[in-house]
Amino acid sequence: MIQGMQYLAIGIPASVAVIAGVIKLRFRREFASAIVAWGVLPPRGIQPFTTGLPAAEVATGLAAIGLTLMGRQVAALALLAPLFLLLAAGQAVILKRSVNPSCGCFGRTAGPIGTGTIVRAAALALLPVAAIIVF
Repeated sequence: MIQGMQYLAIGIPASVAVIAGVIKLRFRREFASAIVAWGVLPPRGIQPFTTGLPAAEVATGLAAIGLTLMGRQVAALALLAPLFLLLAAGQAVILKRSVNPSCGCFGRTAGPIGTGTIVRAAALALLPVAAIIVF
């Protein structure tokens, strides 16, 4: 039961990372438009970020799932928590600098960045941490 809770608490954010990354890669043009609208990257940084962030999300999520299945939950946590904390921090910076910025979180279906998206990213970072501590 306890191990199952850890699997869920790590598997949920890991799956979100993989799904979000795959969607961003599939809809790169829409994601690139969101990045341009944020106004926080120089023009030469947009293309590398358009591919780099989604690739990092997919790789991190898949690695965390693999590590968890190998019984290395703490290592999975060490991958997931920083990813989602960085995403939350990035969203906070974008929200402060941009007017009604699109999240770009899930490609075409992304809504605007707001307190809710920042809290969601922070919660996805803390979920595996809580699972390791509590369970």
